[in-house]
Amino acid sequence: MAAIMISSGVAATESEPIVTATFNLQHQAASEAIDLIHPLLTERGVVELRPVDNTLVIRDVPATVERALALLTEFDLPGLPLRFEITIVRAGLGRPGDGDQGAEGLPSALVERLRELLRYESFELLSSTDLAASESQELETWVGSEFQVRFRVGVVQADRRLKLHGFQVARRRQDGDPKVLIHTNLSLWLDKPMILGLARTESSDQALMVIIHCTALRPLRGSPSATGDRP
Repeated sequence: MAAIMISSGVAATESEPIVTATFNLQHQAASEAIDLIHPLLTERGVVELRPVDNTLVIRDVPATVERALALLTEFDLPGLPLRFEITIVRAGLGRPGDGDQGAEGLPSALVERLRELLRYESFELLSSTDLAASESQELETWVGSEFQVRFRVGVVQADRRLKLHGFQVARRRQDGDPKVLIHTNLSLWLDKPMILGLARTESSDQALMVIIHCTALRPLRGSPSATGDRP
């Protein structure tokens, strides 16, 4: 794979020397660290990604390179353990007085939130699962017997945002491979459910809802209760 180079535009004096440092990441994907390093670079700086050996090469003034290496040392820790709750719900248009129809098995707070966001009134729990995972891990599982979910977990950012790469939901068919219903990259926040909806048309009287809720099982990097060295 070819190296990828990214530069920035923060001012730096021409008199400052340019130094080079190489950082080989042991626990996290080097591609996930580029967004951390990029804002630090001066207009003379560049960060190079070498995917083949999971390495970043940083060229910039000494102060910037020093800050970048310190940040990478803090970043490259064993993956933060996470818990994913994935719930699949069928939503439908209810009749007057059917407000609680099909809501059995769903938390009341979730049902209220779905009704706030959507025009549907009835909700039926189809299947759900809990998954234990960690940053940078590939996941593939069946949610119940009908739905297959797969994605790669990104790295939790300082703002508690997390990317799910190649998030895919497929539905089992009687013959042949499962039919892919959703295939996209997601950006969600810890402790805040993300709701994805799938319907034939905007006026459909039914829709399939996929709810993803992620929580961290240990303190995040830099949090007051974090120790700084997760085993």
